[in-house]
Amino acid sequence: MANSSDLVFHCGDPGIETYIYNLTSSYADKSNESSVVATSIIMLVLAAVFFNLNLFSRVSYVSGVLNPTVHLVLSTALSLFLPVMSYLFSEAKNVPMLGAGRNMRGTRPDLPLRARMILTWMLLVELLRKKVEAILVKSGVQQGGSSIIGHVTSVLWLGYLVFFNLKGAGRKAVFGILWVLCATKLVQRIFITELGKRSFAYGKNARLLSSYMAQMLRAKDKDDVLQPADNGSARLRACKYVVMGEEKMVQEAGPHGYKLDLDKITSKDNGVVTVGKIWQQLDKVEANRPQLKSALRLKSLSLSFALFKLLRRRFETLPAMTKEETDDCRDLIFKGLCKQAGVADPEVVLFHVINDEVNFLSEYYHSVLPVMFASPYFFLVNYFVFPVVVLGLCAMTVVLCANGNISFSFQSIQQDNYALSSGIITLTKCLWGNVFTSPQAFFSLIDISISYLLFIAFIYEEVWEFIIFVLSNWFSVSLLCNYTAKSSWRQSPTISGALRRISWVRNKLSDTSLIMCKQFSVLTFCWISMTLPAVPLPKLAKRSIMERFMAYGDDGRINPLSNGRSALLGQQWSPMSRFCESDSVAEVIATWHIATSLLEKRGSTSRPHGHKMKVATILSKYCAYLLAFHPELLPDDQEGTKRVYEGMKKDLKEALGCWGYYVLSQNGRCDKLMGNAESLKGKGDMTVVDKGVVLGTELVELMVKGGEEPVWELLAQLWVELIVYIGPSGSEEHNKAHEVMLVQGSELITLLWALTTHTGIARVPVDIISPVENIEEGVHLS
Repeated sequence: MANSSDLVFHCGDPGIETYIYNLTSSYADKSNESSVVATSIIMLVLAAVFFNLNLFSRVSYVSGVLNPTVHLVLSTALSLFLPVMSYLFSEAKNVPMLGAGRNMRGTRPDLPLRARMILTWMLLVELLRKKVEAILVKSGVQQGGSSIIGHVTSVLWLGYLVFFNLKGAGRKAVFGILWVLCATKLVQRIFITELGKRSFAYGKNARLLSSYMAQMLRAKDKDDVLQPADNGSARLRACKYVVMGEEKMVQEAGPHGYKLDLDKITSKDNGVVTVGKIWQQLDKVEANRPQLKSALRLKSLSLSFALFKLLRRRFETLPAMTKEETDDCRDLIFKGLCKQAGVADPEVVLFHVINDEVNFLSEYYHSVLPVMFASPYFFLVNYFVFPVVVLGLCAMTVVLCANGNISFSFQSIQQDNYALSSGIITLTKCLWGNVFTSPQAFFSLIDISISYLLFIAFIYEEVWEFIIFVLSNWFSVSLLCNYTAKSSWRQSPTISGALRRISWVRNKLSDTSLIMCKQFSVLTFCWISMTLPAVPLPKLAKRSIMERFMAYGDDGRINPLSNGRSALLGQQWSPMSRFCESDSVAEVIATWHIATSLLEKRGSTSRPHGHKMKVATILSKYCAYLLAFHPELLPDDQEGTKRVYEGMKKDLKEALGCWGYYVLSQNGRCDKLMGNAESLKGKGDMTVVDKGVVLGTELVELMVKGGEEPVWELLAQLWVELIVYIGPSGSEEHNKAHEVMLVQGSELITLLWALTTHTGIARVPVDIISPVENIEEGVHLS
């Protein structure tokens, strides 16, 4: 590496030569050349990941939840970041620096420029580190304690590096400002997390809601009972599920929960807001403005929020919902929400409500941003008062770094930091002008670009957090509750306008009625679930699923859920019920999936029966995706499901051969399997693959005799029955699996689990199920 005298930069400022020499002098030291290169490579990759995550991955992703893959990458990288960079920092401290800076008394040299650059990266990464850590607001849970200790340790260590290694007042002030930002953001997060855990509105809310629901159902007045000629809207207007303000009803803690003042439910303007109050208020708005389209969206959002609060109890080891509660909720959803007057597509509204509910759950348990605290008061304190306090602390830090000399403290910031005094833009232009002719300029540009990327990512993250907060469903619900509870808000055109506009923008950015289903076929070769395509759930499938749930009955004995057998009624289809006789749901899914895949290549969605074929194939591939990648979400024991899937793969390899299994196209695999069908006839002990091929052959024969439409209608009904059957789950193991899946977005199976949990729909034990021939068919696809 050349000496400073050998550097020639035509930038109009000779000080740039010294700056570049000091920044790149570490590269000339052969003893630590590898560590210097490693530093730049590590930071360039990490900065690029942060930059890409912030600028390109959230165009239409208005959520505070971090993608689990990105979370894994960043958490792994950051767990090693501080010790590695601390080691590299200590090495960079020993590199001699040309024209080393002096402190305000001019006696001792300051840190080398490269060490200061590494320290800058460490501080910026610490500011961005909050993106990786979820905000856990769960009463009585000590999870995350080690994470908080790790954050505190990191911030204290960085404070030591800043205030005990830097000598120049101006440099110490600049780095001190970055450290103050790190420290205040850490204190802010700890404060709001601990406050949330102790609050009845957040951490203690699930236990409070258990007491409320039990007392509310017992104290239900006869005047609130709907008349026989009631309609869906009337049920919703009378709904007493709490949306916000339930903490104001708490009187005292008792031996079996909290004692509550239920009189506050019916009184007005006291802050206790129920679903019924919101629907009544928005009905008045719709009556005055019938063209208003956001009212139904806000109504549904209020119900989603109330259901989300009730469902939290399944994740926090609280008693399960009572039969009285599930009966009441089933009436509200299926006789209220699904039978509203004037709603053309009740199935879309139902899935919209449940999807919003699951999104609330996802953000509550996995959000890296404080969206769950969204309210006008938090908005004011967090985004206006808190920045003013931080600004004051930064100003105080600058003054203290100069021992109280105010005028010198601010002058020294520019004097002691060459990049600031010469101008960041000027320095960058100079480096770009020499990047192809000078290795020193090339290396310097890389290091400065890393700082640029990290700084831009931090600024963008702060702006995006503000946008997510304002556009979040949490903020909309808070505004809606204040609008309902306060007469002054209802009279304000500004508030009503804000509600409409936020709802409109949110709907444009993300359509929560769009339920995506990942597609996987066992006849294809795929190892990674993230590469699988996803398609929207058809409206016909939503309607059929809703109708099947509505036909369930009060106790599930009239039309119980079955593993597909109830779709095989009738003389034509009853012989195929033998393919549903297995005790393993995984075997039934695998068998019918293989048969459906064999038939798929013969059909076309453009034909008159195409919509039924679409329902069957989409649900078939989605169930296969669960079987292959998420066995913990299926009813069977997880190890048993894995055994079925691994056995099926082994049987496929034997049937197709190694070449056919790994190389052949899906059509080629189907042809080869169908070619083996004749040899399977009369076979005694058949594998899952054998059963699928035989079933597929029988269905093809029925297609030839009676046409494709009856067969695809059968398959559509069967897959609806199967997806409904695997939806319910009451075990803690399955509840935990659904909680983990929340971070990956709204899975269809999680939506069905949430719906069945609320409504008490469950798989009835086999010994009390009526004979299958006596079960009335409850689903009709048309």
